[in-house]
Amino acid sequence: MRAISCLLVVVFLAVSAAQAALDISEIGVGARPLGMGKAYVGLADDASAIFMNPAGLAQNDQLNIVSMSGQMLNEVNYIMLGAAQNTPIGKFGVGYVNAGVGSIPLTRLTGSGSSLEVEQYDTASYSSSQIILSYGSKLNRFMKNGFGQNIYLGLNLKFLQQGFSGGGTTMQGASGSGMDADLGAMWEPNNWLSLGLNLQNFLPASFGGQFTWTKNSVVEGIPLVVRLGSKFSVLGTTGLKKNVDQRLDLMVDYEKSNSLNRPGVFHLGVEYAPLEMISLRAGIDQKPKATETGIGVDNNLTAGVGFLFAGFAFDYAYHQFGDLSENSSHFFSIGYRGAERGKERNKERAKAEKRQSTIPVPEVVVAKQLKSFPDVPSDYWAQKPIEYLATLNIMDGYSDGMFKPTKQISRGEMAVLLVKAKGFSVGQEIKVKFSDVSLQSYEAPYVSLAVERKYIEGFPDGSFEPDQRITRAEAASIMARFCGLYQKPKLQQKPYVDVKPDHWAAPAIAADKAIGLFEYIGGKAFGPNLYLTRAEAAEMISKTPFAKEQIKKLISEQSAAPVKPEE
Repeated sequence: MRAISCLLVVVFLAVSAAQAALDISEIGVGARPLGMGKAYVGLADDASAIFMNPAGLAQNDQLNIVSMSGQMLNEVNYIMLGAAQNTPIGKFGVGYVNAGVGSIPLTRLTGSGSSLEVEQYDTASYSSSQIILSYGSKLNRFMKNGFGQNIYLGLNLKFLQQGFSGGGTTMQGASGSGMDADLGAMWEPNNWLSLGLNLQNFLPASFGGQFTWTKNSVVEGIPLVVRLGSKFSVLGTTGLKKNVDQRLDLMVDYEKSNSLNRPGVFHLGVEYAPLEMISLRAGIDQKPKATETGIGVDNNLTAGVGFLFAGFAFDYAYHQFGDLSENSSHFFSIGYRGAERGKERNKERAKAEKRQSTIPVPEVVVAKQLKSFPDVPSDYWAQKPIEYLATLNIMDGYSDGMFKPTKQISRGEMAVLLVKAKGFSVGQEIKVKFSDVSLQSYEAPYVSLAVERKYIEGFPDGSFEPDQRITRAEAASIMARFCGLYQKPKLQQKPYVDVKPDHWAAPAIAADKAIGLFEYIGGKAFGPNLYLTRAEAAEMISKTPFAKEQIKKLISEQSAAPVKPEE
């Protein structure tokens, strides 16, 4: 019976050398997706996205880690690890999966007639492993004018190893290696709906998507698997029904392989979080199965629970495999999803509690007055950006009440401005230190954070030169990094009449110009060596997506201020 059991497990894993090589990445997806029936293509928002839809990596800008180990079908030992980290050019991840069966008995029939017997003559072991290099990013990183803010793209490069060891001459050469790639995409048309697509093993054999067996150098293509997924947020801060304390998501995936006789299957899942730190899950994971009449489908029930605390996650999943209860498996994952995942939820909860605790009474609501300056008249070209940023406490004037719009801005002032524009709060901790920036100075924590975020850089000698003025070319380079803009490595034409395509800052100048940061220059010469003024800095910052949202809200409050009710 053990021989038969092991044989079934190997068939489940390897199919056979005469067919296609096995892609085991679909096994090692993590206990959270498994608890939801593997309906994860439209949700993928942590390190499990490496295995299910790499585009989902870009949804979470925190460090993500996932791990899982256990035993499937009481015979298959496996381990899975995945990690992803955000960078200035997108989010990169790496994944590893290994599944194997040891001491598989090799038998043969001996004797004849009534004395026919099964004899074990050797044992063999089977192992299949995969290394995945993953990348995910928002589409707007590569597009002009910020297009693609709610579209995500992802790519996996996968390197496969599988085969048998031991077994003598019978199993000699029954191993091989290969590679392939996955292409993922996600689209969020609104707050409560997310759609996903993953083309698993999309590379044709002619482009390297193949597996080569050692024995006789047999080359195989790896079957393409198309996965379509969707996530519906029914309950939550972004759900159809607003709720800051609970969350309910429904997921539906459809999967189709180009393998012969393999039908399309569905994956259905639900995740309910009655509390921020607890999630309950259930699902149906359909899998093809052989029947007496051909190929059918198993409806495997799944369930799970997850705990999340300070970004650390522990997840458990139960999964059926076929009709035999002894084949049901238990999965455990430990990982890290990011410490800031619950911040927005906490903000919404605080707002709701404040609303509930306040008794509505008639009151006079006065529109917030815009901050003005004597040296910024109403007809000044940058009056509005200056007043908006000053009112929002992003950029202020001097102690004498003046703004000094024509004063040239320094590197230290620019660092403060960038950090405030992003809405970051600074504390006493200073991670990045410079020889010429006093730790007791007002600018020190802002300079540290701006350099840590790679908006602006220090100098090789360990100095920052906070009082040094910034040229327009330097400002263009800083703003391109600050806005996460894609910069073409080589330009074909001048972005401005006085900026050649091979100018060191030309790619950044062109990228900034494309989103309107230099709209105030118009058709004039750019003047790359001119020093940037405070008025110019205010104008440029006001055109960034981060400041635009705050200014838009401020204008809305100005126009919507209620009038004092009549007595």
